[in-house]
Amino acid sequence: MRPETTAVVARMARREAAAGLLTAPRVEFGERGTTVLVQFVPCPECGPRGPLGPGGQRRAWSPPFRDDPAEPGPVLHMLACEAVTARAVLLIVLTAERTPALANAEFTTRAVTWLEVAHLGLDKALEAMDTAETWATGGRTLPASTRRHHPGAAWETYRRDLVPSFLSPHADVPAELELYYEQERRAAVLKAEDLKPKI
Repeated sequence: MRPETTAVVARMARREAAAGLLTAPRVEFGERGTTVLVQFVPCPECGPRGPLGPGGQRRAWSPPFRDDPAEPGPVLHMLACEAVTARAVLLIVLTAERTPALANAEFTTRAVTWLEVAHLGLDKALEAMDTAETWATGGRTLPASTRRHHPGAAWETYRRDLVPSFLSPHADVPAELELYYEQERRAAVLKAEDLKPKI
């Protein structure tokens, strides 16, 4: 791996680690906090499944996700075949609450952005991903790993796909790059935990 590429991957890993350690906003009992509307993007590998899974069943969403477009709030575009965790969208929730101009902003998962940049080749595509995650300069890509969504799958399939990819359920990246990302992300989380005051 080129040093420039590993530096980009390390930045992406640290960005996800920092986002994952954010403190969730307080929501009073019986109140509804900020939620994120999910809009599906057809996957060129899986086909246009949309919000329906096998048997025509809709995905069941719980806060902070929502599926009612009539409700105000931010929007996350994601592949119909992927899943991100509730903690992953905490960054969007906090951004919407703290920055009124972004209260109804649109965001994309890394997998959606990857579709747009993968043709550049691995090194250039990762640089483009890194830029897209820099929200201060106008990017709106969510810095979060992703997993395959397999509703009703057999346990073996479900268990295999619990292992996330830092780019996309279909990203064709070297296994050592996925491992490097995970090591960097874990190290960043542990370092941040060490810096927390002990009570």
